[in-house]
Amino acid sequence: MRHGLAQGATRAAIGLLLGAATSAAQASEAGEEVAELKALIRGLQAQIDELRQGRAAAPAAAPAAVPDKKYVEVGDLPGSFKMPGTDTSIKVYGHARFDATYDFKGRLSNINTVGWANSLFVQPLDHTAAGGRPGQTYVTARGSRFGLLASTPTGTEAGPLLAKLEADFDGRNDLGGETQTAVRLREAYMKVGGLLVGQSWSTFVDLRAVPELVEWNSTGIVPTIRQAMLRYTKPLDERSRVELAVENSIGNSWARTPNADFDTSYDLVARFDRDTDWGHFSLRGVTMEYENDRHSKRGYGLAASARVNLGARDSIVMLAAGGDGIGRYMYNGLVQQAAETPDGLRLWKAWGAHLGYTHKWTDTLRSTAAVAYTRFQRDDAANAAQLAAVGGANSDFAPNRALRQLFLNTLWNPYRNVDVGLDYTVGQRETFQDDEGTISRLSAMVRYRFE
Repeated sequence: MRHGLAQGATRAAIGLLLGAATSAAQASEAGEEVAELKALIRGLQAQIDELRQGRAAAPAAAPAAVPDKKYVEVGDLPGSFKMPGTDTSIKVYGHARFDATYDFKGRLSNINTVGWANSLFVQPLDHTAAGGRPGQTYVTARGSRFGLLASTPTGTEAGPLLAKLEADFDGRNDLGGETQTAVRLREAYMKVGGLLVGQSWSTFVDLRAVPELVEWNSTGIVPTIRQAMLRYTKPLDERSRVELAVENSIGNSWARTPNADFDTSYDLVARFDRDTDWGHFSLRGVTMEYENDRHSKRGYGLAASARVNLGARDSIVMLAAGGDGIGRYMYNGLVQQAAETPDGLRLWKAWGAHLGYTHKWTDTLRSTAAVAYTRFQRDDAANAAQLAAVGGANSDFAPNRALRQLFLNTLWNPYRNVDVGLDYTVGQRETFQDDEGTISRLSAMVRYRFE
């Protein structure tokens, strides 16, 4: 551009000079002036030619170099990325969690081994030595969790192939000591279309109807089982679906010796869910078989649950469950499933319910109150058989007649992805011998979620 301006200015100057020369020649025939003007013109023309030659010889400017950068491609799952060179999307998630508890009453003596927050259904009885040791503390990070989600297109109407792998650090710790926490598999499954194969939460569990608690064990009505299964989900319409599952079977009976338990058939679960404008509701049923060296008997469990949203800041969750031998499909029945008696195998009949209410004070502060109740039907033969197997009426595993629980908590989000919670739990177990065991626990939690 600068060359073009220079050439234009030069041509204009030449034109002026030529005009001046012509006028001078007409005005005077002085040869010397004309000669000088012609010499000046030839010099300017030579400069123009020289500029043209230099412009033609100059090489073209090289384009600016583009840095060699590598970019992460956004995956098909929310918050995921694609594995380099593939069409598989990966999402990493989990949380780092810190918990501290203070038991105003006693607690299990083997808390380091079987679980850091002992459960109400095996709470030491108040009149025993373990039940009379107040003021015990515990601090742990065992509730921390990590997981992977993956999605790969199949190119079919079934949609992508999904996979999940999740673990935490709350496995059985036979080494003892909080620094020796064991990794525990939570979920590991593959899913395409409506078919799921692998380990996940039991189809009998409705996680959307569980109150938000800091207390690690939740209410005694919620089953906490994740197990291997084959599950098929069939949508009925945009809001309703049916699920059918064949799941792993673990049926335990007392006494365990000399009568070993066997798992000879799978647990069968059926479920119906419907989403609504105000929340959702769910109906579920399960059947399982108990079998030992002498007898076998089939049990069952039923459950109904719902979540009701009361505007933008309030919600209620409800769950009722019960059955004959429902056992581990109700958390408080985990060690009260069946008993071998002189008259045959007896299944514990039980029912229970919980109710939870959550209020959001602000966008970062919320509180929950929840109550739960579990009742076992009196069975003197089953009670005597289980007491004989566990070592008498003072055992932590003595059968319960009723269990009551109350939870109060507040959770705060000081920063995005950070939860700080404080929870007070009180609960009481009552045995068929009219003995009682009481939990009175304060729990604090700090959790950072990466997702």
